[in-house]
Amino acid sequence: MSTLEPYETTHDSWQQVEDFLANLHELARAPIESDAFYRKLLAGCVATLAARGGAIWLPGLRSNWQLSQQINSEHFLNDNQAENLRLLQNSASWDRPQVLLPEGRESPADTVLLLGAVHDADTQTEASKRPRAIVELFLRSGCSPAVQHGWEEFLATVCQVAAEFHTHEELRNLRSEHASHAEVLNLIRRIQAGENLTGLAYNITNEGRRFLGVDRVSLVLRKSTKWHLQSASGTERFESRAEAVKQLENLARVTAQWSEPIDYFDSSKAVADLPTAVGDALQEHLDSSHARRLVAVPIQFRNKDRTDTTSHKSDECLAVLIAEDFGTNNDQLLRSRVVELADLCEPALQQAVRLDRFPVRTTLAWANRWQKLCETWGVSRLALAAVAIAFALAALVFVPADFEIEASGTLVPQVEQDIFATTNGTVREILVQHGDQVTKGDVLCVLDDPQLSLDQERVRGEIATVRKRLEAIAVARTDRKSREEPSTDRLPLSAEARQLELRLASLEQQAAILQGRDQALTLRSPMDGMVLTLDVQHLLRTRPVERGQVLFTVADTNSGWQLKARVPQDQIGHVLTAEVETEAPLPVRFKLAGDLENVFQGHVTDISETAVFDTEKLAEELPDIQVDVAVDSEHLPAARPGMEAKVRMLCGRKPLGYVWLHGVWDNLYGWLAF
Repeated sequence: MSTLEPYETTHDSWQQVEDFLANLHELARAPIESDAFYRKLLAGCVATLAARGGAIWLPGLRSNWQLSQQINSEHFLNDNQAENLRLLQNSASWDRPQVLLPEGRESPADTVLLLGAVHDADTQTEASKRPRAIVELFLRSGCSPAVQHGWEEFLATVCQVAAEFHTHEELRNLRSEHASHAEVLNLIRRIQAGENLTGLAYNITNEGRRFLGVDRVSLVLRKSTKWHLQSASGTERFESRAEAVKQLENLARVTAQWSEPIDYFDSSKAVADLPTAVGDALQEHLDSSHARRLVAVPIQFRNKDRTDTTSHKSDECLAVLIAEDFGTNNDQLLRSRVVELADLCEPALQQAVRLDRFPVRTTLAWANRWQKLCETWGVSRLALAAVAIAFALAALVFVPADFEIEASGTLVPQVEQDIFATTNGTVREILVQHGDQVTKGDVLCVLDDPQLSLDQERVRGEIATVRKRLEAIAVARTDRKSREEPSTDRLPLSAEARQLELRLASLEQQAAILQGRDQALTLRSPMDGMVLTLDVQHLLRTRPVERGQVLFTVADTNSGWQLKARVPQDQIGHVLTAEVETEAPLPVRFKLAGDLENVFQGHVTDISETAVFDTEKLAEELPDIQVDVAVDSEHLPAARPGMEAKVRMLCGRKPLGYVWLHGVWDNLYGWLAF
């Protein structure tokens, strides 16, 4: 439908043009291929301008133009091919689209040609640079100059959007290259994080597997005259005597001897083209592993003393990197990527192999340090230091000190109560905020249950219907003899009235129940206190809730305070032991996070019998044990509900060394005992 012809309304025309350009702008920013973009661009232009046809031309070789997309343009292009190519060459240098009238052209008299070139956004004024594409539209003739000028303006805007598409496409390519460089840099950093040869090999195979996007990456090293599988991705242990491991080591050996990468792509021909020894080792490994794609690259350690960097004859091959893919989608495994990974790993792997030849280097380093210490301090000073250390150890063993278990805690009022949702629905209105003071019976929020409203309307309608029928029966019973004959196929009016009365009573009971449920949608405060729920307006407004879900927490801040301490499971044993040994409650001292100057006192009142698991943190550390602590101080100036506190529970007196290092002692004892 045309949006620029006189017979169309102005409002609909501009709305269609605006919608098309808005969609085209969104399409220009989308990560799609150029053919898909120009296909939708051409279809939109033809539909918007009600064109008879159109075509998209892309640059070809030797200043030619290749047809990329076309709609209903075969007879236009076939009849005027030479002239059309000449017009394309001329339009490539135009700054703006132009309408070519049929005069002087071998084309249908009722058709005009609209041509526009898509130039780069930053080179629109450079006529020497070829455009990205040319948009060609075949339009109906006979329109006014103003309409033709509108066509030109429309196509100019479309060409600008197309140029914007190419700008975004180049930007995505640059970002992809930057991401690739960043990926390589991060890969090198992760690989070099290994502290020794074993850790480095583990990082190479596992990080390399992610880098290549394959199923398995293996690293085989030559130690002395034998080849050993050092690491395989996805596993920390493997049986070195397994047949599959031996076959992989044999493949690495022949690959290193050949000194050329092996590239196998699920074809027997690929094996036949290899040397006999290499092909046999490869086929033997493939028969057991069933790999569909395999690339083996020898890693040659470059001689740092050699001045000729172009020759590899003196390089030593001590490692082979093997990448395998077992699925049908093995297009991601590229030989160049595996070679790149091998080159990235070579420096770090060479250094690790050299250092690993001396397993006693750590012992020698400590021996050298001890010798230097003796030469610097002298024997007498070392003896005095030894005596001082002995006294310090004796103090750690025999000097008693207060043994306290440290835990984190949360300050809460002694009296608090949760308000639950009474039904499934949505929150229609919230009348309180966090920190508001409420009294018993105050409305906190109002829920909305659409199904309840429908049920109430249904019951009210049924009640009205039954009552009208009862009224009709009462009238009919007064003049039944005069106005209607007895009918054998209907119940007597008295029986029908009795049934309706029973039905009315049932409906009234349902209405009462629904009325009670409707009143329950208004949630009220069960006590005087403060609303503790944070950000209730944002958290609950217009949100769906389920029956039994906690919506509000109201607490009486004047009822006193208590601490909910969280003691780690590996420390709760000390608290339980001290509680058994001491008749009085365990004393507690704590400091609030908002009051760093004052230290308050309290005592343990209850220790939870169970540990509550948090389903969202099952993979993390074991859950803590809750210990309730009563606060002895009646006045806490900086107290606020939910404030964190640092809690210390006194569990008797122990040697000073145990007080300081009880965590290390407990771990050591547990390791020795179990």
